[in-house]
Amino acid sequence: MVKEGVTYGPDLTLPLGPKNDSLLEKAAEQLADMFGVHRQLDKLLYQSAQEVGGIEFETIFAPISPESLSAKVRPDAIDHDQTFLRSCPLTSAETQQALGLLGILHGNHTDENTEVFASFARREKFFERLADGQSFIFVGSHLEFQDVGFNLGYLTRAAHLHGFDRLDTRTTLMIGRLLGYLEVMGLNVIDDILRKASNVLKTFPVSGGEAVNEGDITDEDLNRRVRAFRKRQNARTREEFMALMTSDHGHIVIEAGSGSRDAKDEHGHVVMEPFALGTREDLYLAVQAGASIYPVFGDYGNAEEPSVVEIGPEITSLSSPQQAHDIGQIIASMGNRARGRASKDHPDVARFNVPIRYGNYDRG
Repeated sequence: MVKEGVTYGPDLTLPLGPKNDSLLEKAAEQLADMFGVHRQLDKLLYQSAQEVGGIEFETIFAPISPESLSAKVRPDAIDHDQTFLRSCPLTSAETQQALGLLGILHGNHTDENTEVFASFARREKFFERLADGQSFIFVGSHLEFQDVGFNLGYLTRAAHLHGFDRLDTRTTLMIGRLLGYLEVMGLNVIDDILRKASNVLKTFPVSGGEAVNEGDITDEDLNRRVRAFRKRQNARTREEFMALMTSDHGHIVIEAGSGSRDAKDEHGHVVMEPFALGTREDLYLAVQAGASIYPVFGDYGNAEEPSVVEIGPEITSLSSPQQAHDIGQIIASMGNRARGRASKDHPDVARFNVPIRYGNYDRG
């Protein structure tokens, strides 16, 4: 029966033989591409996960179980086709349970760390501006201890004190995919912890321990496909990031601009990894779209040693992506001043006497 108003084209008969073979070959090629790339990424990132640790403190991370890599349904955290992970549906009690890790890791210092973010929010009228549609980026670093997750936790606690019951849908962590291969106290870092307080935007860092080093891949064809896959996924990350920054609703993105843990030089001084080109371009495009940037120095201790956390001045304009290096310089300067003050009150804490500098980069 022919529906009225619908026009049909001529009945075309397609040749089945060669076309069918071509489709099968293409499907087989796509499957080989997907599984070959995914398995190689698993191998490289899982190997890196076994080497992750803090510089000053004993690591709190452990690799996920090898069985997770061969599960029929892959966890979101290590599904390489997923770039943007929405926060997990949960209750307020579950959020508090995830945030309870702050108390376990930082002990009696937890409340003073929370107050840093709460005081900042009151001074800057931060949550009021967020509710009005303003978007923000918190740019930190990876010093002796990875600080992005802690910045998220304490900002969320400050939001609760300010009357925000849920901050998860407004907050996104931009993190390296390596974290999906790690767990803390049996909980997956991405799926079981971070996604209970925020969305997660996964990226492939281009430097440091979280980078995918194609030099470790011996198959040149696979090497090419891994590079192409990473390029496509990072393009998707950029699209998601800009969608957040240009939304009518206020959003927060929390990231470590270097994308890798900062190193130490031959003198034992901390050297911040310079912000990569992709990060600098993201920050430039974000302020062009009206977002504000806050540099964050997060020198987190443990239950015995205090933390030093400072949030720098609001940045509302950048003349070029290259100028984003200035943000890294600000973080290093903030860190040196903060550690200098802290060393007077805590002369027994060795890391407070360690200088920090932003790494070398092309100033052209």
